[in-house]
Amino acid sequence: MGDPVIDALVESDTTAYIITTLALLGGMLAFYYFYIYDTQEEEPYQPQQEEEEEGQGEMEPRDFTLEELEEFNGVDGRPLCVAVNYNVYNVAKGKSFYGPGGPYEILAGKDGSRMLALMSLDKSDIREGWDDLSDLTPFQRDSLNDWVIKYESRYQKVSKLIKARERKG
Repeated sequence: MGDPVIDALVESDTTAYIITTLALLGGMLAFYYFYIYDTQEEEPYQPQQEEEEEGQGEMEPRDFTLEELEEFNGVDGRPLCVAVNYNVYNVAKGKSFYGPGGPYEILAGKDGSRMLALMSLDKSDIREGWDDLSDLTPFQRDSLNDWVIKYESRYQKVSKLIKARERKG
């Protein structure tokens, strides 16, 4: 073996190297998370959209049938709602997306569950009448649940989508 002092110095240099390397990696991960990853989810500042939102108040909670929901399509200044997995959301603050001429206007006033689960904006994926979604695959069901989380975080949940109104008689 060699001199114990030299061996101790070499060993301490290796330990210092490992600690320095780990500290640098930790710093790089922190930088990535706080400055790159975290800022990717923020939406860019859009003053025009904020101005549109000012006129859009919260809606009173109420349940909707499919027929009632159709009225909430944003046409002629009407409110904008979309149903996702039997929950109805006020999407008025996304008027530029869901309103007339927007890329997702097909969802306005509709049950968009199937289309979102299939990641489709094809009119043929809208079911006429009540859709129990029982034929969705596990992958499609997971996709739909991801959409529910997105809608819950961005829009006001107004109510539930119901099959039919009870008739009072």
